[in-house]
Amino acid sequence: MKIKNLIIVTLLFLLNTSCSKNNNEANQTHQYPSFGPEIAVNIDGLSFDAMEPFLSPDGNYLFFNNVNDGINTKLFYANKIDNSTFTFVGELTGTNQTNPPYLDAVADLDANNNFYWTSTRNYPNELDNLFHGTFDSGKVTNIERVRGDFNKNTPGWLVMDHSISLDGTFLYFNNARFDDQNCQGPCEANIGIAKKINANTFTTLPNSSSILQNINDATYITYAPCISSDNLELYYTRYLKGQITANTIFEICVAVRNNVLEPFLTPKILFSEPISSLIEAPTLTVDKKIIYYHKKTGNLHQIKMRNRN
Repeated sequence: MKIKNLIIVTLLFLLNTSCSKNNNEANQTHQYPSFGPEIAVNIDGLSFDAMEPFLSPDGNYLFFNNVNDGINTKLFYANKIDNSTFTFVGELTGTNQTNPPYLDAVADLDANNNFYWTSTRNYPNELDNLFHGTFDSGKVTNIERVRGDFNKNTPGWLVMDHSISLDGTFLYFNNARFDDQNCQGPCEANIGIAKKINANTFTTLPNSSSILQNINDATYITYAPCISSDNLELYYTRYLKGQITANTIFEICVAVRNNVLEPFLTPKILFSEPISSLIEAPTLTVDKKIIYYHKKTGNLHQIKMRNRN
């Protein structure tokens, strides 16, 4: 989400942190969601880019990072006034590095105040680049790396984006491979699901691939997952693999299922924009009534929202 040499190229995309086939598989017992018109989110006191939004489960905090240049990317937060208005507070204490080039971004928080984010700390000497800590009143403490077989531990591969389930049990991770000599952005990117073993470790589900068989498509770069609080709706971003041009379309999509034991059905495109508007990184409120995402407007990346119909 969500770096110079491999790191900069990676984290430019890491966080510029999207799904469509036909919808013949739509099931009558679980309708695909739809949303109303776009609404601008105002963060009072903020004068720079806001990307990768995430609303805390209690609804009180909006987390985001500034522009994803992989050089000076940090996590910030704002206090909620109403659904479309927040007051900027400042940096999220504990998460941000100080020596450039650095990237700390893509906020996630479960109902037990376990905070997750992507970081380039000591990369590439250590290849596990997902971190967690304990969030409390604008500060993250007890910081450790997240370990598990979902980490490729191979140069060029990173956990680009992620989404933690509300209860903290399941991690929806996004593995992406970068090769700046042969690809613009990720060469490939797919979503997987891992289950929590302990505070520091997740293990990939044996049926992760089958659960996500309708989402991971070799013709697309698929990233920026967000799982709903009931684990029945998976939101994400994607675009067609290949050279990125002014005509490249970015899509925010959703896939649904009727219960947590089933694979997700064929996804539906919710919104799409050309790269000039760069629509990415959906996130959902706990009650599923509002979707937030970022979008480029003029020279700034800004957070937008829509109400569920």
